[in-house]
Amino acid sequence: MTCADHAVKLAPPIGDGDNSLQQSSQIWYGARALADWIRAGGRPQRVVSALALRLRWHAHWFEQNWQAQARRLEALAPAHAPVFILGLWRSGTTVLHELLAECTGWNTPRTWQCFHPSTCFLSGAPRAAAEVERPMDAGRIHTHGPQEDEFALLLLGEPSLYRGFIDPRRLGECAAMLREPDKDAWRVDALRVDALPRWRLFVRGIAAQGGPAGGPQGGTPGEPPRAVPRGVHSTPAQTGLLLKSPNHCFRLPLLRAQFPDAKFIWIGRHSGEVLSSNLRMWSAMTQLHGLWEGPTGAIEAFLLDALRACGRTLARALDEMPPERLYWLDFEQLRADPQRTLQRTLEFLGAHRLASPSAGPPGDAPLRQALSRVPIYPGSRAALPDDEDVRRFEALMASARHRFGDAAAARRTLAG
Repeated sequence: MTCADHAVKLAPPIGDGDNSLQQSSQIWYGARALADWIRAGGRPQRVVSALALRLRWHAHWFEQNWQAQARRLEALAPAHAPVFILGLWRSGTTVLHELLAECTGWNTPRTWQCFHPSTCFLSGAPRAAAEVERPMDAGRIHTHGPQEDEFALLLLGEPSLYRGFIDPRRLGECAAMLREPDKDAWRVDALRVDALPRWRLFVRGIAAQGGPAGGPQGGTPGEPPRAVPRGVHSTPAQTGLLLKSPNHCFRLPLLRAQFPDAKFIWIGRHSGEVLSSNLRMWSAMTQLHGLWEGPTGAIEAFLLDALRACGRTLARALDEMPPERLYWLDFEQLRADPQRTLQRTLEFLGAHRLASPSAGPPGDAPLRQALSRVPIYPGSRAALPDDEDVRRFEALMASARHRFGDAAAARRTLAG
């Protein structure tokens, strides 16, 4: 029995067995660094049978599997020209990710990969599929659907704010990186360009994978995309790479240094709606994954810290980034005129050059097909809080809309 066999036995691939998507998406069992961080919190309030033993056992096999997989991934070329979708949580990043993945067929992390990052390039995609409701809204999570690479990053043991889902008592500890700029673990001058090494190898594997036979990665609904073949390729697949995580907002300077040829799409939404929706989301996720209960007001304080940190990143982008590298769109813009918004986004990305040849140029038919498959929920309305930091962030979004949005694209067209 191989290391991968042990891992699959302990954490079955998504789609195997009843309710396996819910069970295998539990975020406690990952790398040794994550297990150590959980154990540092002391005795959990939540009763989980043999948790200490499970943490050690899973971490042991996770590390064994990862080392075997990493040797293959290290032979791959670094990811080329990725596209990052940015925006605070609950801004519309998920629906934008799903729409762009559906339109383009570009390589993007899938749910089964993000929740099995130490074995996904060893074992390959599960043949069976499942789906569950997201804990915070009407959205669905699919086995083979596009997924946020932050969950892979978390399970690989890299620093992630999503550790706060597990121990909400320590949200302040997680937010300290955002609150203290001189100690910000995601600043380029504090975090070397070779930071997040496991996550970068995971991204290499995603970039190098092929899609289903005869089409791009997302070409046939329900058909699992292929992972990196056991005979490792020396160069990434000739297709685009699409990555999405709201947490990447805070890493933007680092990502620019690590991927100089990257492009970024930032989706914004009314700050009152974002904060209100985030309170529900973080409460639901800590209830689902939390081993402890957080103190009253911890989530609210954390979200304001995140808003301030996001504002600092956006201000830096306004000072440093050219409009050719960052495109701004609003969730309301996507909801009101989705086809036109997607078309302009694809034009910014040069999708007619980057899409897989078998996918063809993304014209009206792929856009209509994507919109028929991916629902855009309107979201709930909320008033703007009477808070100076919120008003400052709204002003920064207005400046970003002017510099990086459609008006800026029109000015560039006229100038050209």
